[in-house]
Amino acid sequence: MDLNGTSVLVTGATGFVGPYLVQALIEEGAQVKILSLREAGIPSNLFADDLEIVIGDITKPEMLDGITKGIDLVFHLAAIANVDYAIKNPVKTYDVNVRGTLNILEEVRKNPIKKLVYVSSSQVYGVPQYMPVDEMHPIAPREPYSASKAAAENIVNGYAGAYGIDTAIVRPFNIYGPGQDDSFLIPSIIKQASCNDLIEVGNVEPTRDFTYITDVVNGFLAIAESGLGVYNLGSGIEMKVGDILKRIVDIVNPDIEVRSVIDRQRSGGVEIARLCANVSRLKELGWAPTIGIDDGLNIIAKCSGKDRT
Repeated sequence: MDLNGTSVLVTGATGFVGPYLVQALIEEGAQVKILSLREAGIPSNLFADDLEIVIGDITKPEMLDGITKGIDLVFHLAAIANVDYAIKNPVKTYDVNVRGTLNILEEVRKNPIKKLVYVSSSQVYGVPQYMPVDEMHPIAPREPYSASKAAAENIVNGYAGAYGIDTAIVRPFNIYGPGQDDSFLIPSIIKQASCNDLIEVGNVEPTRDFTYITDVVNGFLAIAESGLGVYNLGSGIEMKVGDILKRIVDIVNPDIEVRSVIDRQRSGGVEIARLCANVSRLKELGWAPTIGIDDGLNIIAKCSGKDRT
């Protein structure tokens, strides 16, 4: 699918990833419509003459009537995406992540489109049986967030099979970049290093696969253009949380004290010890990450005004 001239609907356009995706789509020449829960949450840079804004709630079908009419491509990003929040609010999480996805798919069924890209999560894999994790790895969610994402994936697949909808499911690993909420690991550490005399972190031994936001968006575009089925989206590099911490400290404040605190253990005690993506399937579409972790962290620090240069 050539994105130039394509009519695209983006749900969840006002979150962390959404504005980057919308900007990239506009640069590709797409005609973009965004669905936002409220106008107050829309970044000012997204107000443009060629951008259509619809205020609506994916959990309320009556607010979505006709939302996909005239649309060629849907990026469905809208979701509760914080694991800790989901553990504390499982019913709301299922309502947004599962019922909300069903409501979007109903609009797609009634007003057919060319393709839907659903943004899921690497958390659906649970504890890896082997590393790096490829798309054939069994799904084994172990908390409400990942369970809701797995359930939504099944609904997407069900609609694809029953109604002939072309779909792609993206499973991003750990995304980071400027503008991310400081409830997430990297911005949390940068904020503490910048504002406090002490950094408190949880367990620094787990490993993750960190991917810079622009690489993620480029992966989304590649999948939209020519991908079908399930795709991992990561750097393919496994890094310890402790190594990320050390890099941030070196950039922001090498003299700061660091303390591991049990109360800051992430994700309510269901943390996964190791996670790393096999991204060979996505690379077959011509995509590859371009921003390494050191460059990415330096960009964030500069954007936050927290680097030492």
